[in-house]
Amino acid sequence: MLNVNINILKTHLSVNRSEQISVHFFKYLCYNLNMTKAEVRKQIKETLSVIKAGLPSQSRKICDLIISSNRYTSCTTLLAYMPLADEVDILPVITDALKKGKKVFLPRVFQDSNKMEFYRYEADTKTSAGSFGIQEPAPDEAKSFSRFLEKMSINEYSPAAHSSNYVDIPEPSQSAEHILILVPGRAFTKSGKRIGRGKGFYDIYLSSLPQIFDIKKSGVCFSEQLLPELPTTPDDIMMDNVFTSAE
Repeated sequence: MLNVNINILKTHLSVNRSEQISVHFFKYLCYNLNMTKAEVRKQIKETLSVIKAGLPSQSRKICDLIISSNRYTSCTTLLAYMPLADEVDILPVITDALKKGKKVFLPRVFQDSNKMEFYRYEADTKTSAGSFGIQEPAPDEAKSFSRFLEKMSINEYSPAAHSSNYVDIPEPSQSAEHILILVPGRAFTKSGKRIGRGKGFYDIYLSSLPQIFDIKKSGVCFSEQLLPELPTTPDDIMMDNVFTSAE
């Protein structure tokens, strides 16, 4: 198995910091198909720690890509996240979504479990530090995404909502809501494979979402996190696309 010492990367950086490190250097020297999920996570963590000074500029580029994308401009509801230090900072996207009147939901992780739920977030919503020190909204069931989907089900798919003995009610031609979920992770492939941090929060939550709605799942990652292949398993949820700064 290929085992690359991260000190090689540090030496390379110290020789010429003004030179951007080749993405291919990471992808084909540091990773191979025989690596386990744990090994991929460890290598990614070390890589990002070395290049952390350049991550904010990548975040800005990725936010611009998201905001200008058809997937984002056409969505009416956005499920976002509050970033950790080594995740793409999408706060500008959240701000933009609120300004444009999109419905925004943010996740809350429940301690001592693998459960996660999203709750409505608005400009005046108060948040508090959660399980991993991330700002999270309060667990108000009335403002949960699950309740939001429940209401959508009643309004759009309940026979009673579209039938009457007295008036003609036209059948809805398509869903009124177009939902985009921005998903962080440890590593992705262009085809949409994803490896998270190992707790399974997103895989469990995404697998529970009903398939009848227009829901798109978009991975978000730095260029160094986009790899040729990943050792995923059937319970790893695929992304519909990946937003990244990779060329």
